[in-house]
Amino acid sequence: MRIAIISNGDLGDGEKLKSSLPYFDMVICCDGGIRHLSVLGLEPDLIVGDFDSVDYTLFDKYKSKGVPIKTFPIIKNETDTELAVNTAIELRAEQVSLIGALGSRWDHSYANVMLLVKLAKMNIDAEILHSHNHIYVSDEKFTFYSKPGQIISLLPLSENVVIHSAKGLQYPIVNQEMPLDTPYGISNIFLEENVEVIIKSGWLMAVLTED
Repeated sequence: MRIAIISNGDLGDGEKLKSSLPYFDMVICCDGGIRHLSVLGLEPDLIVGDFDSVDYTLFDKYKSKGVPIKTFPIIKNETDTELAVNTAIELRAEQVSLIGALGSRWDHSYANVMLLVKLAKMNIDAEILHSHNHIYVSDEKFTFYSKPGQIISLLPLSENVVIHSAKGLQYPIVNQEMPLDTPYGISNIFLEENVEVIIKSGWLMAVLTED
């Protein structure tokens, strides 16, 4: 089962993002993220959150349609997005896409990258989708398919990250450490349609990006 989680961050170019979205078996909306649903052409199957940032006109609209709602206290340890991620795990999702997970609140953006790690540890394929940035994490390997010229940045999320190999890129990486204080993995470029990155140790973030 592939689940979309719609958060209250930025989409970038909403129409562009909408055109590239895959099919989802279920859509979980987080609190104020309901403002994105019409732009994305999606309908919620579940709405979760503490509802401190929700548009109550939209909230009442979906509530009147009978959309299930899970309400949580404002004072809690989890973010609304983490509550949705936990729900996706409980539902035995196989793939999870976080949408609206980036924005002006960098702390929330980074927290959502951390949630990709949480999902990966549960053997759930996960990604953050934005019109200009697709973000993935792994401690094993990445396999990407895109057009030559696609920009990819490889950045460590932990100490002791070592890339065993990265094939199909303009700047080769072979048995190299990725120090936390030296971001040399920024802006590599696809030379081939198929790129494979094998990780020897540590957690690595891959960002397929464009200006």
